[in-house]
Amino acid sequence: MISKAYLSISNMLQETILQLVKLGDEHDGNLFMVGDVKQSIYRFRLAEPKLFMRKYGEFVENPDTTGMRIDLNANFRSRSEVLNATNFVFAQIMDERVGEIHYDDNASLKPAAPYDAKEVPVELVILHPPEEQAADEEIEESVSEASELEELKKSQYEARFIIDRIRQLMEEGTTVYDTKTATERPLKYSDIVILMRSMTWSTDLVEEFKLAGIPLYAESSKGYFDALEVMIMLNTLKVVDNPYQDIPLASVLRAPFVGLTENELAKIRLADTKTPFYDALRQFIRSEGHGVQSETFEKLQRFMLAFENWRDLARRGSLSDLIWKIYLDTHYYEMVGAMPNGKQRQANLRILHDRALMYEKTAFRGLFRFLRFIDRMRTRGDDLGTAKSIGEKDDVVRLVTIHSSKGLEYPVVFVAGMGRPFNKMDFHNPYLFDQDYGLAVKAIDPENRITYTSLPFLAMKEKKELEMRAEEMRVLYVAMTRAKERLILIGSVKNWDKTLDSWQDAQNLPVDAPLQDYLRARANSYFDWVGPAVARHADFAAITNSSYKARQDLSHWWVRAISTHHFMYETQALDEDVQQMFTTPEDTALLAEITARFQAQYAYQKSTQKRSKTSVSEIKRLESLQRLEEPEYYFTAPKKNKATIAPRPTFLQDKQLTGAEMGTAIHTVMQHVPQCGFSTVQEVEQFVTELVVKQLLTEAESKIVPCEKIYRFFTTDIGQRFKNAKQIRREMPFTISRVDEDGDAQIVQGIVDCLFEDVYGNWILLDYKTDRIGRQFAEEPALSKELLGRYGVQLRVYSEALESILHIQVYEKVLYLFDIEQAIYA
Repeated sequence: MISKAYLSISNMLQETILQLVKLGDEHDGNLFMVGDVKQSIYRFRLAEPKLFMRKYGEFVENPDTTGMRIDLNANFRSRSEVLNATNFVFAQIMDERVGEIHYDDNASLKPAAPYDAKEVPVELVILHPPEEQAADEEIEESVSEASELEELKKSQYEARFIIDRIRQLMEEGTTVYDTKTATERPLKYSDIVILMRSMTWSTDLVEEFKLAGIPLYAESSKGYFDALEVMIMLNTLKVVDNPYQDIPLASVLRAPFVGLTENELAKIRLADTKTPFYDALRQFIRSEGHGVQSETFEKLQRFMLAFENWRDLARRGSLSDLIWKIYLDTHYYEMVGAMPNGKQRQANLRILHDRALMYEKTAFRGLFRFLRFIDRMRTRGDDLGTAKSIGEKDDVVRLVTIHSSKGLEYPVVFVAGMGRPFNKMDFHNPYLFDQDYGLAVKAIDPENRITYTSLPFLAMKEKKELEMRAEEMRVLYVAMTRAKERLILIGSVKNWDKTLDSWQDAQNLPVDAPLQDYLRARANSYFDWVGPAVARHADFAAITNSSYKARQDLSHWWVRAISTHHFMYETQALDEDVQQMFTTPEDTALLAEITARFQAQYAYQKSTQKRSKTSVSEIKRLESLQRLEEPEYYFTAPKKNKATIAPRPTFLQDKQLTGAEMGTAIHTVMQHVPQCGFSTVQEVEQFVTELVVKQLLTEAESKIVPCEKIYRFFTTDIGQRFKNAKQIRREMPFTISRVDEDGDAQIVQGIVDCLFEDVYGNWILLDYKTDRIGRQFAEEPALSKELLGRYGVQLRVYSEALESILHIQVYEKVLYLFDIEQAIYA
């Protein structure tokens, strides 16, 4: 069987390929085609829904010679209110002439989801300007009022309504049905989605939601360069590259990390009115900043010092280092973090640094080229998406396009921008193309140099506009069917009275008749379809005084016409609130608490400077430093006389082992020597040769092993005790938790050279030392004093570890010095 989402078939070539690979004919073949032509919204990808429609028209439910048609119209997603409202609208607007399919009973949606019986009406919200702004006789009054009110765009009005409605739903304790647990649960932000035809309004909606404190996730490829913090940093980079740019320089001086006012900028300009602003600024600083506060002048001086450092770094350093240096010097990264939506702003600044880092990995370098690259992007109209401080998987409201939502479902759906006009940019081209009728172009008069619409172009434009509206009708169908429980349609109109009159004209039609063909075929927005259709419903009477015979239907609507005056904020009132904040009496207790917290010192500051894991050698080194002893040159080889001629090149010299490598070789031999020792030096040499064969030593290491000294070790008192020991443990690694004098626990690791039990049952700790001993310490008591001072802590830690782990008592601690063949007892 060949199963195929038939709506993705875009042309006859693909259809022909399918016909060639399938088996049998339509009535006995193995081709199973799935699709809903009402959701075919990819005409811009050349999808051709008419192929599916032809099959839909030819196939029947009980076929004899043709294919079988199975209508899967049961809907297991949405509440009945959503489906009934969708059926009510599309039964009036979609037919074969406009929507390319007849919306009959077979095409309508049948509720089959297991929801409760509570009533959740579909909401239709019309936002319109106040009546006084629409009246010509009150234009002057509106202008004067507009000076006191915030000028907003339609996108901001709709965003603020959505915000208020979301807050209302949350405060009312709205619940949604959880399909996983089959129970009702409280509404979350992640249950809400805002659908739009395109993301043109995304920047405005994101900003409004930021101010409202509601998390909103929007996949957008625009808005990055318009972010305030990004603009300030780009202006800073422009000034670093060339300070003789007045507008970017003024922007930087007005930025929070400098903080000049307009009056202070004017005083700088007056310092020298005939030179560029940068020269005037330098002249102003040389005149010691007369006319500004001393704190402001000091801040300006600090900025200029940092500015010169930035310019120097821009010439010799990397771009990414320069940007991060500016963040550190100005503390601007921390400043934006304290602003509203600080997490998002900091993410934008990090992205600027990361993009500069990526730019430097290309063949281009330098601040000037980076700025030119950004300017060219902005000139072309390109932009970058803002950084994402929240993810789509978080508990956030999502803003997506209708196309992106296809195939998905959401408990609460806001469809915004219902009053926005359809996109007709394709019809502004001088030519049109159709796969059936070919090419149509506008007529051109070369002599008079004018272009006018030709008859073929006009005919094809009418055809393409019908196809465009059919596509938009299917897009609206997809948007309305994404909702599971709540569907809220929002749009804006310019003149509500005029719009209401046009919608009420549909109330004069026969009750069972659809909307007029010309009305549907000339629609310029979704409201031009939904508005007249809903105006014929009984629930529309809530916003109109006209009497009409309502169309009988099972759907329920909540229709509201709201003035945008409700979403304007008086700036004067806001200024008064801000002024009141500054005149609030000082809370001394709160100030003292804040000061104490910011000036508080960590009680365990010393502990932060210690390692949680260390070694015995590191402990020995730190204690030596604490005793203010000299560096370990006492145990280094004596200095050689300076050569009278230049040394030979390194590659011609014989490679010699270091002192540490020599010590490692001797420790390896002592780790493997037999307990019985050796009777001759030749036996030691033979033993070392065996270690080389076993690859425990290298040839180079075997040559520097002092075989005579190892032989004589077994002739010493400690060597004899070693030979007669009851048991011996060598190269013992250990790990313990050791508490120091400050009460801090540290993980200590080390390796004990040798531990043996003598004939009397006493445990002896033996540590080998291979350092060369200087002449000044060759005799007692200087030798014992210096060595025990150096290695006493090491022996003490070894002893503590052994006694703690093995539960024994170390009777004696011994240092054996191979250089002078002498044992030092601790």
